[in-house]
Amino acid sequence: MSLFPRFFLLYLCCLSTAWAAPPVLHVAQGETKMPYVSSDNQSGIEYDIVTQALRLAGYKVKIEYLPNKRALLEFRDGQLDGVISNTGNYLSEPYIAYQNMAITLCQKQIHIDSIKALAPYQVTAFHNASQYLGADFAKIASNKINYRELSPQKLMNRMLLAARFDVAISDINIFKYEHKKIDPLGNQALCPFAIFPPTLYRLEFREPIVRDRFNVALKNFS
Repeated sequence: MSLFPRFFLLYLCCLSTAWAAPPVLHVAQGETKMPYVSSDNQSGIEYDIVTQALRLAGYKVKIEYLPNKRALLEFRDGQLDGVISNTGNYLSEPYIAYQNMAITLCQKQIHIDSIKALAPYQVTAFHNASQYLGADFAKIASNKINYRELSPQKLMNRMLLAARFDVAISDINIFKYEHKKIDPLGNQALCPFAIFPPTLYRLEFREPIVRDRFNVALKNFS
């Protein structure tokens, strides 16, 4: 065989490989919030669900670790293909549930039995909490004097332990994970109150076909 046919066959092989390469999706997953997402180790419960489902759907995934508010802005600007959101045009089925709670320091002897009971307290929560936790909580969040959203997670934990806030709104697993690192001896006990139902999270995609393929893969994955 002459050199030309050989090079031609090699060229065709390279083309077929390029055509077969899966499309790359840039998807935001928030900042590190173990046990769900770790940007350092590229691991966690939520990380595994999203990346494996998208790979099953036929995509290559590039995870972007961004605060929720910035991620939504970049998605709206066309810089991302997928973002965590419960509102939008092309929303996936829920892929994970967080157990958000009202967390206080036990030494303060604060008792929270409802969302409305948060009103007199200084409250901090995760980014965009007012969009996920219902209408009653949105009213609490509208009080700009008593309410503030913080990121990253360790800042929220430190602010509560320093008594800068009375109540922190966070997934209890994330908060406890960070709490063990900040207060390893358990000198400041936490009192969590389950005033919210489980919070279901979805992904918003730019294209409906990506959403549909993700939903199918999610069913197969679960």
